[in-house]
Amino acid sequence: MKNAYSEVLELPEGCICCSIHAEFEKAISELREKYEPEVLMVETSGSAEPFPVMISLQNLGCVIEGVICLIDTKNFNLYSQEDTARHQIGSSNVLVLNKTDLVDENTIKQVEDSVVDIWKRYLLRNLFTNEPVFKSFKLYKTSHGKLPAEVFSGIFALQEKLYYLNVEDHKHNHTQQVIYLDEAIDYDELLNMINNLPTDVVRVKGILKLKDYPEALVVNYSFGNLDISHTLSHYEGRPFLILIKSIN
Repeated sequence: MKNAYSEVLELPEGCICCSIHAEFEKAISELREKYEPEVLMVETSGSAEPFPVMISLQNLGCVIEGVICLIDTKNFNLYSQEDTARHQIGSSNVLVLNKTDLVDENTIKQVEDSVVDIWKRYLLRNLFTNEPVFKSFKLYKTSHGKLPAEVFSGIFALQEKLYYLNVEDHKHNHTQQVIYLDEAIDYDELLNMINNLPTDVVRVKGILKLKDYPEALVVNYSFGNLDISHTLSHYEGRPFLILIKSIN
């Protein structure tokens, strides 16, 4: 932040996921008001649990596109039994096996299997609906923390990420259908579309354009709640909606 904006927002000593969450929310609000960032990244310490931070961001109207968990492949067995580490894995949808250059292939496979098992057992769920917060994850193997740009692209890579998830080897309890909207629609048309969704549609995500509104809107719908409060002023792509359907 110092190099980009010539100032640093300071937080008092403490943990942003518990003791100073109010100060954290205030700092994030200042950043959004002053700089209007398109993508915001929050780096926590290795002992932080993601869920409280996610709640703080959602309270501010932020859309959570990804939670990245960095895993020390070389020393994983030293901390893999800790509850904090397991909750970090279960609360993430991007799992990164780092330091793979320091171990052999057998160790990498063992750590990968353990991480996937932990993710399934500690999967973060909605307290009221019991639905998983993240229904899928992407796993990367790397060294020196090097990752492709797509990991940090936020909403702009939404279509590509979801298409990629469709070809995962393991089975999911949902499918996706993509609807492209070549023309801007009325707000009433959007509401009518949402109100008449098939009963098996549990979530809708996408980007669309409304008539008489200059900017593209990010669409987030889940379990009866529609949110189009976020805009994308520089989005030039094709408007689309992704219908996520439950498989019973």
